[in-house]
Amino acid sequence: MSTSRGFWATSLAPAGAALKLYWPAFFGLQIFAGLLALGYYKSGAVQEVAHWLLEWKSAGGLLFVVGANIFSGALLPEVLKAWLRPPGRPAPTWGDWVHLSGLMAILGLAVNEFYRAQGQWFDGFDWVTAVALKILVDQIGFALLFALPLVVVWFAWQENRYSWGRTWAALTPPAFLQRLIPLYLPNLLFWVPALIALYALPTELQFLLYLFLNGAWCLLMIFIAQEMSGTAEVQAPSNGRTGASRQRDSKS
Repeated sequence: MSTSRGFWATSLAPAGAALKLYWPAFFGLQIFAGLLALGYYKSGAVQEVAHWLLEWKSAGGLLFVVGANIFSGALLPEVLKAWLRPPGRPAPTWGDWVHLSGLMAILGLAVNEFYRAQGQWFDGFDWVTAVALKILVDQIGFALLFALPLVVVWFAWQENRYSWGRTWAALTPPAFLQRLIPLYLPNLLFWVPALIALYALPTELQFLLYLFLNGAWCLLMIFIAQEMSGTAEVQAPSNGRTGASRQRDSKS
């Protein structure tokens, strides 16, 4: 029993630390997304903006997809974190921005193709079955087998000064799982209810809501990934030790 409690406490600790720091932005983005959904049904202006964005997305193609995901997953969370970041915590460097933007560009392209494919796979199912299957494939297939492992590798690559050799050497199976589980559990808690709400809405509104929901999730995801890899933001300024070094010290 105590072992089970310890597993959950350890696995969710980084997400709890992120929420403690950034909860106003995290919940604010979700509240804004909810108000946006309500406004879609009550305001012609909101509907007009949604349709305009959908047309812009169609015209911009993959370039728009990349730009929108960089905005929602990198720019928006980091701007909000700059407002809420406690004194003494280092801000991201230009290199960090480029590194994070590259990750968001890849994820944006992958998400766009994944959801396009899902629309074909589950076409013809009733709404409840289609939503259930989409969430199942999303969370067990796409998130667990591709998106979150990519996040783990991406931040480990940065931690190891962009050396693929050192990165693969550092990511032994136990080390990989130690970084993946604290990402995957909060991912389930956040995205399962979010996707139920998202899929219940018209297609044009889904895109708008995704931008804000993705921004809220990336507030947690980036923090957790950095905590697990020991990069930049979560290190203690007083002693310069990173999350990864603290984990190594605890084993010594």
